[in-house]
Amino acid sequence: MRNLIIILMLGLGGCAHMVPSTAKGGCPYEFPIKGNADSYLYHTPDSPYYARTSAEICFDSEVAARRNGFYAAKH
Repeated sequence: MRNLIIILMLGLGGCAHMVPSTAKGGCPYEFPIKGNADSYLYHTPDSPYYARTSAEICFDSEVAARRNGFYAAKH
């Protein structure tokens, strides 16, 4: 189900501001915002949970994450 959500988001939202995560749940340097497709939460690099978070989708900015229905994780 998670893969379907990610495919739909990339198809409907456009690929310019988001990419799928790496196989190990990381994000490329140009797309540092980690998004979780199950919770719709995102983590920024300054988040205390960033290193422990396995991303399903990566955004180039917090604005892009919010535009795609994600919310900032609370610290």
